[in-house]
Amino acid sequence: MEELLFKQMQFVRKRTIAALDATTEQLADEMPGDVKNSIRWNLGHIFVSHDTLLYPFIGEAHHIPKQYLELFGMGTSPHEWEAEVPSLQEIREYLVGQPERIQADFAGKLEERVERPFKLGDYELTTLGELLSFAIWHEGLHQGAINTIKRAVGTEDLWSKVSEENQPI
Repeated sequence: MEELLFKQMQFVRKRTIAALDATTEQLADEMPGDVKNSIRWNLGHIFVSHDTLLYPFIGEAHHIPKQYLELFGMGTSPHEWEAEVPSLQEIREYLVGQPERIQADFAGKLEERVERPFKLGDYELTTLGELLSFAIWHEGLHQGAINTIKRAVGTEDLWSKVSEENQPI
């Protein structure tokens, strides 16, 4: 079961990185219509949510810069941003390194029961593996939000990697 969850985490993260790599800096901040958050926010939130969800349950501090908590934490929005935001490349570096760190820190622990269950309505997550499974699902949810934003602004090709040559000026 552990190997399966870690493999799924790696797969989903590769898709997140592919979505990021197909996003320009300009596109990253689009918020069409009544959208509350941008692609940049969704990518940063994926990074923040994995750490803040998982690490407290093993008694360790998360690995999130304070600025990221303020920009990408639950309930935040680019509409409220006053600080300079990180580049997509910076967010990418955090996203790329996170799964390996999580796997190293949680290997052999996924069957452990958490001291206080994580509650989602009347549903409780009681093991570290259940928390990781939820984090993976949550990442996929935000991938869907990213794709929705891209489609709403008229992006036809969601997956072609952006290169220096095809970045808008």
